[in-house]
Amino acid sequence: MKQKEVYLVNWKKQKNHIEIFDDLLVFVASYPRYNLDVLSKALAFGSTVFEDEDVRIEKKAIVSSPKPDFPRMFFWDFNYDLTNWKESSTTIIQRIIERGTVAEHWQELVRYYGKKTIINELKETITYLPDDSINEASLYFKINKEDMLCYKRKQSQTIHWP
Repeated sequence: MKQKEVYLVNWKKQKNHIEIFDDLLVFVASYPRYNLDVLSKALAFGSTVFEDEDVRIEKKAIVSSPKPDFPRMFFWDFNYDLTNWKESSTTIIQRIIERGTVAEHWQELVRYYGKKTIINELKETITYLPDDSINEASLYFKINKEDMLCYKRKQSQTIHWP
């Protein structure tokens, strides 16, 4: 997860006039009456606001988390843009293994989550995969299907004969 800071500059005498700067140096270059050292000290050590009679400068953190590149059609029942890809990893990994292609979608799965996480999900968390997906995942991730939770569950289920 990447975090970056920006500075919101709210000009008090101009209603709804806010500027955004990603560097105090740029702000000081644009408004030379403000001193870089004074602003830097005022916005250091956890302090997030500098204010005088003309301006309020607020330091804000912008947190951006990279998203995987999966087709939206796989997530018809999700709000794709609001999905928490890390918290929903079990469901997403299961769905991509079931519906995705090895060459395209599984590679993106490995890029985003990492092989270790996927193997752990297959062994410990994912409770269902179709037989063909179990076989493909076993070969692709080089794990015994007997080590996969979904395979163990299938083997332990009693089959009722007609």
